[in-house]
Amino acid sequence: MIKEECKLALSNLRKLPGFSLTVLVTLALTLAALTVVININHRLITQPLPYPDADKLWVTDQSETINGETQYGFQLLSTQFQLYQDKQFIDKMTMMHFVSSRFMDIKDMPTVDIIRVTPEFFELLGTPLHLGRALKQDEGVSDEQKVLVLSYQSWITHFNADPDIVGSYTSIDRERYQIIGVTGEAFEVPEIFGGFPVSGFSSFPEPVTTTSHWNNISSQFNGIARLKAGVNIEQMNHALGEQINTLYQSRENVAPNTRIGAQFTPLRDKIVARSDELAITLLFSAAVLVLIALTNVVNLFLSRAAQKQRTMAIQAALGAKPTHIFVSMFCESILLVGAATILGLLLAEWLNVWLANDLSYLFSRMQGLTLDWPTIVVACALSLIIALLIAWFTSKQVNYHALTDALHSSGKGTGAQISKRTRQVLVALQVCFASILLFLAANKLVPAYAQMTHPTGFDTEHLYYVRIDGSATEIDNFELGKQIKQLLANQASIASVSASYTSPLQMGWQNYLYDQNIALIGIVSLSFYDEDGFTALSLPFEQGSRFTPIMASGSDNNEIILSASLAKRLYKDENPIGQTLYADREAPRKVVGVVSDIYVPTGNRGYTLERYYLPVTEGSTSFIIKGNAELSKVQLTHVLKAIHPSLNFAFFEPVDDMLTQRLRQTWLQAMLTVALLALTLSLAGAGIYGVLNYSVQMRRCELGIHLSLGAHTHKLIAQVLKQSLTPVMIGLGVSALTVAIGYGILTKISTTAISVSWFAVIVTIPIMLLIALIASYLPVQRVIRQDPIKALRNE
Repeated sequence: MIKEECKLALSNLRKLPGFSLTVLVTLALTLAALTVVININHRLITQPLPYPDADKLWVTDQSETINGETQYGFQLLSTQFQLYQDKQFIDKMTMMHFVSSRFMDIKDMPTVDIIRVTPEFFELLGTPLHLGRALKQDEGVSDEQKVLVLSYQSWITHFNADPDIVGSYTSIDRERYQIIGVTGEAFEVPEIFGGFPVSGFSSFPEPVTTTSHWNNISSQFNGIARLKAGVNIEQMNHALGEQINTLYQSRENVAPNTRIGAQFTPLRDKIVARSDELAITLLFSAAVLVLIALTNVVNLFLSRAAQKQRTMAIQAALGAKPTHIFVSMFCESILLVGAATILGLLLAEWLNVWLANDLSYLFSRMQGLTLDWPTIVVACALSLIIALLIAWFTSKQVNYHALTDALHSSGKGTGAQISKRTRQVLVALQVCFASILLFLAANKLVPAYAQMTHPTGFDTEHLYYVRIDGSATEIDNFELGKQIKQLLANQASIASVSASYTSPLQMGWQNYLYDQNIALIGIVSLSFYDEDGFTALSLPFEQGSRFTPIMASGSDNNEIILSASLAKRLYKDENPIGQTLYADREAPRKVVGVVSDIYVPTGNRGYTLERYYLPVTEGSTSFIIKGNAELSKVQLTHVLKAIHPSLNFAFFEPVDDMLTQRLRQTWLQAMLTVALLALTLSLAGAGIYGVLNYSVQMRRCELGIHLSLGAHTHKLIAQVLKQSLTPVMIGLGVSALTVAIGYGILTKISTTAISVSWFAVIVTIPIMLLIALIASYLPVQRVIRQDPIKALRNE
């Protein structure tokens, strides 16, 4: 029976290419979107980490409390070493230091990311090796053994997959390292420091103790630990926190009202971070999109059932049971849904490849993302459920006992098999689902748009940030920086040059700031520029003037410049020029200027408008360059050779490109939201049109009578629109109630503030009404424009 029905269904579908293609495309697109999102969620949330006993691995985070406010994310290498030595709570631990370095003896001297690790790293993560060996215990942090394990990709890219690489040497910055191994191709580096491709894992090149590296406070230090059995996490955090805080407080010149603590984080939580929230949001959106598509397809199948009315009536008269109607509809639906599933899976895999690089900006653990069997099985199971739901719902709408009456139907609407109530429910569901998604999307797009269009406060046109590698020269760093700056400033293509330790788009450092009484104000963002920094940025002074030039290495003018927001908070309406502040509790600094705020879109770490600036005192080979036009890296590299033949650019990037890169995650989220929204509104509009078109067609005879009797078309259109918009308003009301209830629940259970854009609320209603109005108007307009006689004849 099933085999014959499938043959018959295939034959019928071939005769209805429009119907078949519409169902196929609708389901293929939505299933592709759903499959990609399911795959992301599986990879991110449900798939276990590829490390032995991964659920027992913890990241050794620290906390810092200043004036009663606690923040996370910055570590001290010396306190990490203190944790590394613990035997009470920790079974085994590896220290890690993420650094950007250069392979000096490779062509073009590429800048790469290296993680300095202790030998336990490879055991804890079960790191597979393609060649060679891992670090040995005598190659730890204090033995000054300089060895390197390359990543598989780095071995391919930078060392031409040389099988004899083990035992050879390479230069990283100014240090010689022996290459002792290559990791396996499938090794997944834990994304503790972000999703950057790691080129290798080296030993620590210098000794580390509990009294060294106190000035190094960075987010690039961390560790991974496996705890002893039965350890109480709260007790451990408290005990180890007291230990490292005691060590911290034993230093000289410790800032008052500050303390540090231990805050161990499960490895999975550290890697996934906030990516899971976006992934679950996308999953919810994709599920709603599938519901909209399913409503559309159900509507198409209901129309298909109405078309098959006379055929089913003949079958019923010949003794066919209601089950036969279900089987018939199921065969048609499974053929279409099955084809759509295959097409959707192929499209999903193509999307994975196409979006591979972009997805890594949005989620962690996206390396080598491809469809896996659990995702494929889930997608196929959902497709089967969809086919069953379509067949069940459609067959339930067919009045089996009235089928024989349909043989005698006049065809003027009396034999309609789809009830008015069902049609209204379909429209209301379409509007409800689409409105919820539209509101959520608009609520995300509004802040994203504001972030992408917010002015930075300085002129980025023809502005470049460069770092020059002078490691092969013997010239003093201060003198080298001075020579390079003078040489670049003399170029006709360059308007201004400033030495700087970081680009204007980086937060720079977080540093303590004290008032004139040496009372701690707090931790504030800090950047270093020379006297020409604000000229290069075209950043206007609101008060005061620039730094006094530094004439000798190590000398200081003891000056400080504030951003407008910081000056306003500290001094309100009082004049800040001439006021005294402290950056290190030792030397007072005089406020000589107040500059406009720099706005930088928020990245992984927060960025505030409050900022202070100190002069570059030790010299720098990093510069901000303002060009008169587009600058050529090749041409400027030739210019540098006049100082020393080994000089070249380690980094050369337009600030506009850096800004685009910083906004990439926001832009991708916005584009993903827009694409999802466009697909949602298209499906919703098509679905509403389909249902209302069917309703109007069922009333052709009635409308023809009204027109024949001289009814005014505009009154007739208004009457039909009023009736058609009733379920639309119901759908809008239900969606508004759903959003309000959801907002109320989330505000109570969420630990973070839930923001709602009133613009999103305002824009959702008119957009949905416009779509519904167009979808309602087109069917009745088409009937009214026809000859009334055709409507009476039901042609």
